[in-house]
Formats: sequence, structure tokens, C-alpha cells
Amino acid sequence: MRPQTRLVAFLAALLLTLASCGGAVSVTPAPSVATSPFPTTLTDFQNRSVSVPARPERLVSIGPSITAFLFALGAGPRVVGVDDFSDEPAEAAAREHVGGIKVNFEKIVALKPDLVFSVKFSDGTIEKLQSASLNVLVVDPQSVSDVAKTATLLGKAVGADGEGLARSIQQRVDAVKAKIAGATTRPRVYHEIDASDPSKIFTVGPGSYINDLIDIAGGANIAARASSAYPQLSAEEILRSDPEIIVLAASPYSAKPSDVAARQGWSVIAAVKNNRILAIEPNLINRPGPRVGEAAEAYAKLVHPELFR
Repeated sequence: MRPQTRLVAFLAALLLTLASCGGAVSVTPAPSVATSPFPTTLTDFQNRSVSVPARPERLVSIGPSITAFLFALGAGPRVVGVDDFSDEPAEAAAREHVGGIKVNFEKIVALKPDLVFSVKFSDGTIEKLQSASLNVLVVDPQSVSDVAKTATLLGKAVGADGEGLARSIQQRVDAVKAKIAGATTRPRVYHEIDASDPSKIFTVGPGSYINDLIDIAGGANIAARASSAYPQLSAEEILRSDPEIIVLAASPYSAKPSDVAARQGWSVIAAVKNNRILAIEPNLINRPGPRVGEAAEAYAKLVHPELFR
């Protein structure tokens, strides 16, 4: 698998298990007012019970959306280490890097964190961190509904107003839903993750964060009935679905609208005929973080531009 394909797969489960790059978090930081007394015991995304004996002062974040949440909660000054893909906000990128697809255990241990926040790993990473006597909270939002849960959980973990942040995020998402309620159509949408292998093109399916965004934006995902969150479709399947809108990540290694339009046989697709091959900022829609309201609005503007004029 090519390096960029590995990164995309990583993206789609950080999202696809971690993430991509670029852009600034536009969420106003919530005040770091303690809302949960310490010691406290929390239930993480793996249904593990995690005890936090005192307000953690040294934090390590493995996951870009987690890092964005910690800074949005006002806990950024306490973050001493982040994964290689955490570049939002910009100051996060200046923290010590602790690895990406492969975690640097020695560096994490050397940072002496009071609490490690990590996305889910199935390769023994969490267990290895715990074996080093580190306190680990697994935080792995994969849907829009997980975002408020994440804000609340992280707020309790660091002693900040996570519930306030969750409310502000939900209000913006609800505003987009209210706008879309006036839509009279639900255009068919094909969201491309990676087409390095033209016979097995990655897209988004049910249970994925981007599928939720398509739904909120008033679109109909052509892969909504797939059997996985990140299915692979053949070009023939995409052609049969005849998407009215094609959405691409606006990143250096992604296909460009002109590339998609030039694919053999794709000229018959409605989106190609009507010049509705659109690009969107990858970090904005690949990371289920505090920018979810902004992401929902950006996607809705692609699907229903007539409602935002």
C-alpha cells in the first residue's frame, strides 16, 4: 500500500484510526472551570473504568481530534505530547511528538504524563501503555453523536467545562439541521476517500462520521447501505449509483476534480455532467472534533448551496 494510501486509511479510523493535516481550530476555548471533583472515575470509549486521582497536569494526546478538544477546553498548556498528525491548533504542532501509526512508547514514558488520551488501537498499544504504569483514557469519536460525548468526557478528565463546549457544538449542528429542513431534494452524494486502486475505491458508509455529515447536510450517501463504515466500491458500482455530487478532500495527494472528470466512463455521471465535483478541507471533515458544527455547515453548503445564498 502506498504511503499516502496508508495515511488515508489511518485518517479514516482516527477517523479511519488517526488523521491528516492543516487549518486552525475555530472553536472558542471553554473556560477551564472545574466541573467534576477529583478523584473521579470515568468510563471511556472502550467501556473501561479509568480512575483520575487528581487534576492531571501533564497530558499526552494520541489523536488529532482529541488534541483539538483539549485545546478547545483550555487544557492546551498542560499538553506535553501529541501524535505526529496533531497540527490543530497551530501551537499543538510545537509539542513533543510521540509517533503516529506507530506509537513511540519510550518518548511517552519519558514525558511522565499524568494521563494519556488515545484513540482505539487493536495492536496492543493501549495494553503496552498500561503495562508502563500509564493511566490511559481511550477516546475514539467516530460519529457526530460521539462529539458531544467526547467534549463532556474530556471536560471531566481535565477539570474543564466539557458540557458547555458540548452544548455550543450541538447548537451549531442544530442550526445547520434547521437550515436544511427547508430543502426540497436530497441529492445523491459520493464522497471519495482514496482511489489509488481504481477497482476498489474507498468511500464512506453507515457508522462513519462523514456519512453523518452527508445526512445532516441533506444529501443521500450512495454507500449508505454498505456493510462497513469505510467500504470499497468498484467504479462500476459508483457509475450505477449516478451521484449528483462528488466530494473530494482538498489535499495534495487527493484526486482533483479534473482528474475525476477525466476517468474513463465517468462522463455519464450526473455530477460530472453538471460540474458538481467539489473539494472540501480534509481536516475539517475527517476529524470528529470541536469543529463539527463548522464541518456540517461546510458540507451543507456543497450539497444545498441554494439555502446559503
